[in-house]
Amino acid sequence: MQAHSRCSETFYRKEIQTSIETKSSKSHEEREKMLELLKRLEEQTQEEDSSSLLRDQDESDSDANDLASRFADVDISSASSDELLRLMTKEEIDRFFNALRYPTSQLAQQLLSSEELQSVRQEPWWEASVEGSSSGSIRYGSKPALMEVPLNLVKRQPSSPSLIYNVCAVLVAYAFATRHLSVSPLSSAENDAPEARRIISQAVPFLVARHSQVLYSTLSSAVTDVWSRFDPGAMGAESLSVLLHDSSIIARPRLMVAASSDDNSLTDHRSVTLLAALSDLSGLFAPRSIGVPSHIQMKLIFYAAQVLSTPQPVLRALANELQDYARALKVEAGSVMSNSSFQGKNLDITTSGRNFGP
Repeated sequence: MQAHSRCSETFYRKEIQTSIETKSSKSHEEREKMLELLKRLEEQTQEEDSSSLLRDQDESDSDANDLASRFADVDISSASSDELLRLMTKEEIDRFFNALRYPTSQLAQQLLSSEELQSVRQEPWWEASVEGSSSGSIRYGSKPALMEVPLNLVKRQPSSPSLIYNVCAVLVAYAFATRHLSVSPLSSAENDAPEARRIISQAVPFLVARHSQVLYSTLSSAVTDVWSRFDPGAMGAESLSVLLHDSSIIARPRLMVAASSDDNSLTDHRSVTLLAALSDLSGLFAPRSIGVPSHIQMKLIFYAAQVLSTPQPVLRALANELQDYARALKVEAGSVMSNSSFQGKNLDITTSGRNFGP
């Protein structure tokens, strides 16, 4: 769990850097976190320069309040990334990005250990149930409510194609949206709901298209295709490794379940975590008016039925495959960033999906 925490921090550092370098609008909470990092950066600067500041107390008083005065009149909820950058000096920008690029540095560790940052950071709901995880001061999202799955869909026909790798692609996009927006569950999002739907729609367009026939035959083809659809520069190999680890947690069936008097209850199903993720997406794409489910919700119900009809050993093997892929990406990300063959292999999407099935 500790190793994954470090990997997850890498993901958040990349997200903070991306949020500053792009012009896309961000939530109020994200801007609050960014300003908190900047304030701590300013404090660290003052500590390192304490010897020179003591020689000129007047200048010290001015510098101590410099950042606060520049941001005093900023409306965090509406200010763009460009506006925030214009209020920073070149030295502050350089130091901030250097801290992000070198996570093992003393400054980066101090920034990440901020109690204020931890207090507003919300971890994905699925991590709360991971064996060995400790809550402490960590805030987890609440587990999504389960959707209903008609029993007549659960009985799988032997001749029907497997959609299991399509489900994996959806999980990767789902994990990215959750971490990128720091909203868990996504169905609870209010202001961030449109952006969450945009991210999912861009990463896995086959989910939102009414008549898509994309079917992935391997995990590699599914992951490669989703990876290629993220905004340019938004997803490195190490960050993708975090998302694959998340997907393995969600996809892994529970070893033990509580006995239930209701044979049709999904709450005690071994794959309840995966069903909850699909249910969360169903809630995110629910029509504003109560009535007939959207075509996206119908697809998610169909995926859930496929999960329920898939043997548990198959799902367990899938979770292991996701975890192995995550580990391989993390290792190669640190050793072959300049290896063109590695980059070419993962960016080749010519065989990412073939037209077959829903």
